[in-house]
Amino acid sequence: MTMQVGIEIRNMRKSYGSRCVLDIEDLTFEPGCTYALIGANGSGKSTLLRMLSGASDPTSGSFEIFASAQSLKAISDAPESREASIGYMPQKSYVFGFSVFKNVLLALEGLDLSKEEQTERVNRALEAVGMLEMAESRGSRLSGGEAQRVALARMIVRRHDVLLLDEPTASMDVGGTLQVESVLKSYVEETGCLLVVATHAPSQARRIADKAVMLSDGHVVERGDTADVLDHPQTPEGSAFLSYWKV
Repeated sequence: MTMQVGIEIRNMRKSYGSRCVLDIEDLTFEPGCTYALIGANGSGKSTLLRMLSGASDPTSGSFEIFASAQSLKAISDAPESREASIGYMPQKSYVFGFSVFKNVLLALEGLDLSKEEQTERVNRALEAVGMLEMAESRGSRLSGGEAQRVALARMIVRRHDVLLLDEPTASMDVGGTLQVESVLKSYVEETGCLLVVATHAPSQARRIADKAVMLSDGHVVERGDTADVLDHPQTPEGSAFLSYWKV
């Protein structure tokens, strides 16, 4: 059972010594939506995703994962409740030296699946990202773009309630980027998950996201429907960032 969950942030800060790299007073990611987290390098996108994933702790403040009304009813009717499942893919995709197939299979550990079911799921995930023909290739021999595809397959091979992806197509060409974007759209339609994708490219945000959040120097400077954020920025920081992407 997939839950529809959201994330509510309140007064969350991250500092390294005297340097504050993230300071968010309030921000809500609504259940079932796809968000693009946009901004220049060093704006705080990766830091935010790391904290939401649990890979890093806030210096102060907090965030809360909450279930939608429909999910709360489903949970109350279910014999057992469970915690939200969060998948996190960092910007630097890591793959182990063994086969591509086994790299993805690792994500299914702990699930009550037969060997046949595991094989079917892994093959389906690899096919979705265009890596099925390389299933027996060694992870240590993959290019940067291929490694990102394998890391993404490892995310989508199981159902997550929240998927946090940090620049998931940064090492891919145009064809690979569009394929991955199609995979992500299908995954959201199938699972109803909350998807947050960090990207420096407004064009990608426009293609995949319902809503956009722009960070600058660790602060939220724009938020709203993607088209509104990209076409009608309300702050000098938003306008300055987007001006670099106009042709």
